[in-house]
Amino acid sequence: MKNELKVGAALLLSLVIIVGGIMWGKGFRLQAQRYMISVKFTNTGGLEPGANVMANGVVKGRVHSIEFNEGYVLVTASLDNDVNLYSDYIATIESPTVMAGSALSIYTGDDLPKADVTQVLKGTDPQGVGSLVNRMSEFTDRLEVTLSNLDSVLISSNLILGDTSNRKNFARFVDHAASTAESTDELLKTNRAAIENSLSNLQAALASTRELTENLNRRSDSTLAAVDSAMYALSGVAKEVQTLVASINAGEGTVGKLVTDDELYQKLNDALAQIDSLSSDLRNNGLRHRIVIF
Repeated sequence: MKNELKVGAALLLSLVIIVGGIMWGKGFRLQAQRYMISVKFTNTGGLEPGANVMANGVVKGRVHSIEFNEGYVLVTASLDNDVNLYSDYIATIESPTVMAGSALSIYTGDDLPKADVTQVLKGTDPQGVGSLVNRMSEFTDRLEVTLSNLDSVLISSNLILGDTSNRKNFARFVDHAASTAESTDELLKTNRAAIENSLSNLQAALASTRELTENLNRRSDSTLAAVDSAMYALSGVAKEVQTLVASINAGEGTVGKLVTDDELYQKLNDALAQIDSLSSDLRNNGLRHRIVIF
């Protein structure tokens, strides 16, 4: 009887340990305070309800439900109260070990402000085996195309270089190129002094040109100043002429009176008429007449 009790107690204790271990592994905590979060994915990568929620690699919660809704998958999970999510958080689905299966992995971040966990969080789709296989397949296809192109280039090169005439031409071209390089180097060495002298002369010419340009600029400035002075003087003369014309028109001064006095004009006309008559009489009669002026 005692042996049976011992066996029963040992079996019960083993069951408690097993159940406790399973509950611990699944994220169950006695008297743990948690809050609910919802994360949206387009692909959950085989995640199942009851899976662990990992916060920076530590089990901190459990997945409760996975629902498909209008083209995306909504994962609802509980998370321990001591886990704070910030604005740069990352929510994805990973497989910590080969045997553990998929888990909801949360990387809390550290940039303020804190994330609003009352709203649906945005998840990053997992890079599952299928996705990796597709990428590897694309890479393999590109690698095959590259190798095929390289093989074509090698074949073409072999055909070109395999021809005896082409090899001779290529060798002759290389010889000519080497000879040209040597000749160019020798030419530069021989004429280095002349080249340096030409560069010095060019620099001196540029300096002279710069000095000439500066002198021309200064002369242009003085010429413009002289033109401005002449224009100013002409403006003064024009004003004086305008004043003189105005005085003449007003009958002021001798010239004005000569221009505006009608009596003087009439007297001048009479005098001119008498002079004309006298001149005509002198031409006709000569100096036989006695001329009395006074």
